[in-house]
Amino acid sequence: MIRATHLSKHYGATLALDRLDLNVPPGAVFGLLGPNGSGKTTFIKLLLGLVFPDTGSVESDAVAAHRIGYLPERITLPTRSRIDEYLRLCAYLDGLRGAALASAVDTRLRQVGLDQVARNRIGSCSKGMLQRLGLAAALIGDPPLLVLDEPMEGLDPAWQKSVRELIMQLRRDGKTVLLSTHRLSDVAEVCDHVAILAGGRLKRAGALVDVLPLRERVVIDVDQMPEALAASMAVLGPGITVQGGHVLLEGQAVARKHDVLRKMLDAGVDVRGLAQQRLTLEEIYLEAMRP
Repeated sequence: MIRATHLSKHYGATLALDRLDLNVPPGAVFGLLGPNGSGKTTFIKLLLGLVFPDTGSVESDAVAAHRIGYLPERITLPTRSRIDEYLRLCAYLDGLRGAALASAVDTRLRQVGLDQVARNRIGSCSKGMLQRLGLAAALIGDPPLLVLDEPMEGLDPAWQKSVRELIMQLRRDGKTVLLSTHRLSDVAEVCDHVAILAGGRLKRAGALVDVLPLRERVVIDVDQMPEALAASMAVLGPGITVQGGHVLLEGQAVARKHDVLRKMLDAGVDVRGLAQQRLTLEEIYLEAMRP
Protein backbone atom coordinates (compact mmCIF):
# COMPACT_ATOMS: atom_id res chain seq x y z
CA MET A 1 0.00 0.00 0.00
CA ILE A 2 1.15 3.52 -0.86
CA ARG A 3 -0.70 6.30 0.95
CA ALA A 4 -0.27 10.01 0.25
CA THR A 5 -2.02 12.48 2.55
CA HIS A 6 -2.29 16.23 1.80
CA LEU A 7 1.03 16.00 -0.04
CA SER A 8 2.40 19.31 -1.36
CA LYS A 9 5.70 20.34 -2.91
CA HIS A 10 7.04 23.64 -4.24
CA TYR A 11 10.14 24.22 -6.33
CA GLY A 12 10.74 27.89 -5.65
CA ALA A 13 7.59 29.70 -6.73
CA THR A 14 6.35 26.71 -8.72
CA LEU A 15 3.71 24.51 -7.07
CA ALA A 16 4.55 21.01 -8.32
CA LEU A 17 2.09 19.06 -6.15
CA ASP A 18 -0.94 20.49 -4.39
CA ARG A 19 -2.44 18.68 -1.36
CA LEU A 20 -2.49 15.27 -2.99
CA ASP A 21 -4.51 12.49 -1.36
CA LEU A 22 -3.90 9.16 -3.08
CA ASN A 23 -3.95 5.46 -2.21
CA VAL A 24 -2.25 2.77 -4.31
CA PRO A 25 -3.63 -0.65 -3.33
CA PRO A 26 -1.21 -3.58 -2.92
CA GLY A 27 -0.92 -5.92 -5.89
CA ALA A 28 -2.16 -3.29 -8.36
CA VAL A 29 -0.62 -2.03 -11.57
CA PHE A 30 -1.32 1.64 -10.94
CA GLY A 31 -0.96 4.12 -13.80
CA LEU A 32 0.02 7.73 -13.14
CA LEU A 33 -1.28 9.85 -16.01
CA GLY A 34 -0.92 13.51 -16.84
CA PRO A 35 0.88 15.98 -19.11
CA ASN A 36 4.42 17.20 -18.56
CA GLY A 37 4.57 19.24 -15.37
CA SER A 38 1.49 17.58 -13.88
CA GLY A 39 3.35 16.33 -10.78
CA LYS A 40 3.90 12.65 -11.65
CA THR A 41 7.68 12.61 -11.28
CA THR A 42 7.52 14.85 -8.21
CA PHE A 43 5.20 12.34 -6.55
CA ILE A 44 7.64 9.52 -7.36
CA LYS A 45 10.58 11.48 -5.93
CA LEU A 46 8.63 12.20 -2.76
CA LEU A 47 7.69 8.53 -2.45
CA LEU A 48 11.33 7.47 -2.78
CA GLY A 49 12.61 10.13 -0.39
CA LEU A 50 14.65 11.86 -3.10
CA VAL A 51 12.97 15.15 -2.18
CA PHE A 52 10.97 16.14 0.87
CA PRO A 53 7.41 17.49 1.03
CA ASP A 54 6.48 20.97 2.14
CA THR A 55 3.32 19.61 3.75
CA GLY A 56 1.69 16.22 4.15
CA SER A 57 3.21 12.76 3.93
CA VAL A 58 3.59 9.71 1.72
CA GLU A 59 4.02 6.25 3.24
CA SER A 60 4.84 2.79 1.90
CA ASP A 61 5.86 -0.35 3.75
CA ALA A 62 8.05 -1.42 0.82
CA VAL A 63 9.91 1.89 0.74
CA ALA A 64 10.35 1.84 4.53
CA ALA A 65 11.86 -1.65 4.27
CA HIS A 66 14.04 -0.64 1.30
CA ARG A 67 12.30 -3.30 -0.84
CA ILE A 68 11.68 -1.31 -3.98
CA GLY A 69 12.82 -1.35 -7.60
CA TYR A 70 13.06 1.98 -9.44
CA LEU A 71 13.49 2.78 -13.12
CA PRO A 72 13.90 6.57 -13.52
CA GLU A 73 12.67 8.49 -16.54
CA ARG A 74 16.21 9.51 -17.48
CA ILE A 75 18.64 6.76 -16.61
CA THR A 76 22.37 7.48 -16.17
CA LEU A 77 24.72 4.48 -16.01
CA PRO A 78 28.52 4.09 -15.70
CA THR A 79 29.65 3.94 -19.32
CA ARG A 80 33.01 2.23 -18.64
CA SER A 81 31.48 -0.69 -16.74
CA ARG A 82 30.39 -3.92 -18.39
CA ILE A 83 26.68 -4.76 -18.44
CA ASP A 84 27.12 -7.84 -16.25
CA GLU A 85 29.45 -6.03 -13.82
CA TYR A 86 26.92 -3.27 -13.26
CA LEU A 87 24.11 -5.74 -12.67
CA ARG A 88 26.25 -7.76 -10.24
CA LEU A 89 26.91 -4.55 -8.30
CA CYS A 90 23.16 -3.82 -8.17
CA ALA A 91 22.52 -7.34 -6.89
CA TYR A 92 25.25 -7.03 -4.26
CA LEU A 93 23.87 -3.70 -3.02
CA ASP A 94 20.46 -5.35 -2.81
CA GLY A 95 21.87 -7.92 -0.38
CA LEU A 96 22.38 -10.90 -2.72
CA ARG A 97 25.49 -13.05 -2.36
CA GLY A 98 27.09 -16.14 -3.90
CA ALA A 99 24.91 -18.45 -5.99
CA ALA A 100 21.80 -16.34 -5.38
CA LEU A 101 23.56 -13.29 -6.82
CA ALA A 102 24.82 -15.15 -9.90
CA SER A 103 21.41 -16.70 -10.52
CA ALA A 104 19.60 -13.36 -10.22
CA VAL A 105 21.99 -11.66 -12.64
CA ASP A 106 21.68 -14.46 -15.22
CA THR A 107 17.89 -14.50 -14.91
CA ARG A 108 17.47 -10.76 -15.34
CA LEU A 109 19.93 -10.57 -18.25
CA ARG A 110 17.92 -13.21 -20.10
CA GLN A 111 14.65 -11.55 -19.16
CA VAL A 112 15.65 -8.26 -20.81
CA GLY A 113 17.49 -9.84 -23.74
CA LEU A 114 21.00 -8.73 -22.76
CA ASP A 115 22.51 -12.14 -21.96
CA GLN A 116 24.34 -12.36 -25.29
CA VAL A 117 25.97 -8.93 -24.85
CA ALA A 118 26.57 -9.10 -21.09
CA ARG A 119 30.31 -8.42 -21.41
CA ASN A 120 29.84 -5.31 -23.54
CA ARG A 121 30.64 -1.89 -22.10
CA ILE A 122 27.60 0.14 -21.11
CA GLY A 123 28.95 3.01 -23.20
CA SER A 124 28.36 0.95 -26.35
CA CYS A 125 24.66 0.33 -25.57
CA SER A 126 21.81 1.82 -27.54
CA LYS A 127 19.09 3.81 -25.78
CA GLY A 128 16.81 0.79 -25.82
CA MET A 129 19.51 -1.45 -24.32
CA LEU A 130 20.13 1.10 -21.55
CA GLN A 131 16.41 1.15 -20.78
CA ARG A 132 16.33 -2.65 -20.57
CA LEU A 133 19.41 -2.69 -18.35
CA GLY A 134 17.74 -0.16 -16.05
CA LEU A 135 14.69 -2.40 -15.89
CA ALA A 136 16.87 -5.42 -15.05
CA ALA A 137 18.48 -3.42 -12.24
CA ALA A 138 15.04 -2.48 -10.85
CA LEU A 139 14.01 -6.15 -10.88
CA ILE A 140 17.26 -7.67 -9.61
CA GLY A 141 16.24 -8.11 -5.96
CA ASP A 142 12.67 -9.28 -6.71
CA PRO A 143 11.13 -6.36 -4.77
CA PRO A 144 7.42 -6.23 -3.88
CA LEU A 145 7.10 -2.68 -5.27
CA LEU A 146 8.27 -1.51 -8.71
CA VAL A 147 8.25 2.17 -9.64
CA LEU A 148 8.63 2.58 -13.39
CA ASP A 149 8.86 6.09 -14.84
CA GLU A 150 8.22 5.95 -18.63
CA PRO A 151 9.57 2.37 -18.99
CA MET A 152 8.75 2.15 -22.73
CA GLU A 153 10.97 5.10 -23.62
CA GLY A 154 13.47 4.14 -26.32
CA LEU A 155 12.15 0.60 -26.81
CA ASP A 156 11.20 -0.81 -30.20
CA PRO A 157 7.66 -2.24 -30.64
CA ALA A 158 8.77 -5.82 -29.95
CA TRP A 159 10.33 -4.87 -26.61
CA GLN A 160 7.43 -2.63 -25.71
CA LYS A 161 5.23 -5.72 -26.04
CA SER A 162 7.69 -7.76 -23.95
CA VAL A 163 7.74 -5.18 -21.17
CA ARG A 164 3.94 -5.04 -21.10
CA GLU A 165 3.89 -8.83 -20.75
CA LEU A 166 6.48 -8.59 -17.97
CA ILE A 167 4.37 -6.04 -16.08
CA MET A 168 1.32 -8.29 -16.36
CA GLN A 169 3.39 -11.19 -15.01
CA LEU A 170 4.50 -9.03 -12.08
CA ARG A 171 0.84 -8.40 -11.29
CA ARG A 172 0.10 -12.14 -11.41
CA ASP A 173 3.02 -12.61 -9.01
CA GLY A 174 1.39 -10.22 -6.54
CA LYS A 175 3.80 -7.30 -7.06
CA THR A 176 2.66 -3.68 -6.91
CA VAL A 177 3.69 -1.63 -9.95
CA LEU A 178 3.49 2.16 -10.04
CA LEU A 179 3.67 3.10 -13.72
CA SER A 180 4.15 6.69 -14.85
CA THR A 181 3.53 7.00 -18.58
CA HIS A 182 2.15 9.12 -21.42
CA ARG A 183 1.18 6.03 -23.38
CA LEU A 184 -2.55 5.44 -22.97
CA SER A 185 -2.35 2.20 -24.94
CA ASP A 186 -0.05 0.77 -22.27
CA VAL A 187 -2.39 1.94 -19.52
CA ALA A 188 -5.36 0.24 -21.20
CA GLU A 189 -3.45 -3.02 -21.54
CA VAL A 190 -1.70 -3.41 -18.18
CA CYS A 191 -3.21 -1.09 -15.54
CA ASP A 192 -6.14 -1.91 -13.28
CA HIS A 193 -6.04 1.42 -11.37
CA VAL A 194 -5.14 4.93 -12.51
CA ALA A 195 -4.77 8.48 -11.25
CA ILE A 196 -4.87 11.56 -13.47
CA LEU A 197 -2.82 14.59 -12.40
CA ALA A 198 -2.88 18.07 -13.91
CA GLY A 199 -1.15 21.18 -12.62
CA GLY A 200 -0.07 19.31 -9.50
CA ARG A 201 -3.64 18.41 -8.57
CA LEU A 202 -5.49 15.13 -8.63
CA LYS A 203 -8.23 15.14 -11.25
CA ARG A 204 -9.51 11.57 -10.90
CA ALA A 205 -8.37 8.32 -9.29
CA GLY A 206 -9.68 4.80 -8.93
CA ALA A 207 -10.22 1.62 -10.91
CA LEU A 208 -9.45 2.03 -14.62
CA VAL A 209 -12.99 1.07 -15.63
CA ASP A 210 -14.37 3.84 -13.39
CA VAL A 211 -11.89 6.61 -14.20
CA LEU A 212 -11.68 5.99 -17.97
CA PRO A 213 -14.86 4.04 -18.77
CA LEU A 214 -15.20 2.86 -22.35
CA ARG A 215 -18.30 4.38 -23.88
CA GLU A 216 -20.11 4.39 -27.19
CA ARG A 217 -21.59 7.23 -29.21
CA VAL A 218 -23.78 7.51 -32.26
CA VAL A 219 -22.97 9.96 -35.07
CA ILE A 220 -25.82 10.83 -37.43
CA ASP A 221 -24.83 12.70 -40.60
CA VAL A 222 -27.48 15.06 -41.94
CA ASP A 223 -27.70 17.37 -44.93
CA GLN A 224 -29.09 20.31 -43.02
CA MET A 225 -30.56 20.64 -39.54
CA PRO A 226 -33.17 23.37 -38.98
CA GLU A 227 -32.28 25.52 -35.96
CA ALA A 228 -35.66 24.99 -34.36
CA LEU A 229 -35.32 21.22 -34.65
CA ALA A 230 -31.80 21.28 -33.26
CA ALA A 231 -33.01 23.27 -30.26
CA SER A 232 -35.89 20.84 -29.70
CA MET A 233 -33.55 17.84 -29.43
CA ALA A 234 -32.94 18.68 -25.78
CA VAL A 235 -36.41 17.44 -24.85
CA LEU A 236 -35.31 13.89 -25.74
CA GLY A 237 -32.77 13.96 -22.91
CA PRO A 238 -29.15 14.96 -22.16
CA GLY A 239 -26.23 13.78 -24.27
CA ILE A 240 -27.56 15.00 -27.64
CA THR A 241 -25.60 17.72 -29.42
CA VAL A 242 -25.76 19.15 -32.92
CA GLN A 243 -22.45 20.11 -34.52
CA GLY A 244 -22.79 21.36 -38.07
CA GLY A 245 -23.88 18.44 -40.21
CA HIS A 246 -23.60 15.91 -37.37
CA VAL A 247 -25.88 14.93 -34.51
CA LEU A 248 -23.94 13.29 -31.66
CA LEU A 249 -25.54 10.98 -29.12
CA GLU A 250 -23.49 10.06 -26.05
CA GLY A 251 -24.13 8.36 -22.73
CA GLN A 252 -27.76 7.43 -22.12
CA ALA A 253 -28.76 9.22 -25.33
CA VAL A 254 -27.29 6.34 -27.38
CA ALA A 255 -30.35 4.27 -26.42
CA ARG A 256 -32.60 7.03 -27.84
CA LYS A 257 -31.17 6.89 -31.37
CA HIS A 258 -34.42 5.55 -32.87
CA ASP A 259 -36.41 8.41 -31.28
CA VAL A 260 -33.91 10.96 -32.58
CA LEU A 261 -34.02 9.50 -36.09
CA ARG A 262 -37.81 9.42 -36.11
CA LYS A 263 -37.97 13.06 -35.00
CA MET A 264 -35.59 14.11 -37.80
CA LEU A 265 -37.29 12.07 -40.50
CA ASP A 266 -40.72 13.37 -39.48
CA ALA A 267 -39.31 16.88 -39.88
CA GLY A 268 -38.09 16.05 -43.39
CA VAL A 269 -34.37 16.11 -42.54
CA ASP A 270 -32.20 14.30 -45.09
CA VAL A 271 -30.27 11.70 -43.06
CA ARG A 272 -27.15 10.67 -44.97
CA GLY A 273 -25.73 8.11 -42.58
CA LEU A 274 -25.49 6.72 -39.07
CA ALA A 275 -22.47 5.22 -37.33
CA GLN A 276 -22.14 3.74 -33.85
CA GLN A 277 -18.61 4.25 -32.53
CA ARG A 278 -16.63 3.47 -29.39
CA LEU A 279 -14.83 6.47 -27.96
CA THR A 280 -11.06 6.09 -27.96
CA LEU A 281 -9.17 6.06 -24.69
CA GLU A 282 -7.53 9.32 -25.80
CA GLU A 283 -10.92 11.02 -26.16
CA ILE A 284 -12.05 9.79 -22.74
CA TYR A 285 -8.74 10.91 -21.18
CA LEU A 286 -8.98 14.40 -22.70
CA GLU A 287 -12.55 14.65 -21.43
CA ALA A 288 -11.35 13.73 -17.93
CA MET A 289 -8.68 16.46 -18.15
CA ARG A 290 -11.20 19.22 -18.72
CA PRO A 291 -11.73 21.66 -15.81
